[in-house]
Amino acid sequence: FPPLLGAFGLALAIFLAGGASFLLLNEDAAFVVAILIICTLGIVFSFIPAVRNIKMTYQAGNYFILIFSLVVSSMADMSKLVTTAPIMLVYVTFTIFVCLLLHVSLAKIFKIDADTVIITSVAGICSPPLVPMVASALKNREVVITGVVTGIIGWVIGTYLGIAVAYILRGVTL
Repeated sequence: FPPLLGAFGLALAIFLAGGASFLLLNEDAAFVVAILIICTLGIVFSFIPAVRNIKMTYQAGNYFILIFSLVVSSMADMSKLVTTAPIMLVYVTFTIFVCLLLHVSLAKIFKIDADTVIITSVAGICSPPLVPMVASALKNREVVITGVVTGIIGWVIGTYLGIAVAYILRGVTL
């Protein structure tokens, strides 16, 4: 149990390190820097075996994801989304279906099993934290690693590439 508390302490320290950017920079730059600091430190610490091998993190992570999902879903107001940004809803729906179609088509070409296709799709479209819940529903815990790794690689590439593209499109540098 103490190592798990240490993991929570490390997560808090990483969060505070990212939050410190708000003390040093203007708000626009601080958000970008905070995201980059949190992402980078999370990646760096994940390579430390003592951190990576802490017991009970799977169960604790599932618990917090369930709490997070409950809180986020309780705040959802679909009627407001439909009335204020219907084109965004159409765009997101279209994008998800095209991604799913491309994903399944490539999986069929490369003869990838159904559980792996489902789990990597969830990791890519939803997020890696939802992977263990889907793996539990599939009754196949072996695909958790594949899904989480795929999702994290997507997050890492997406975070840095997304920020770079945003600044390129804005024509602004840090």
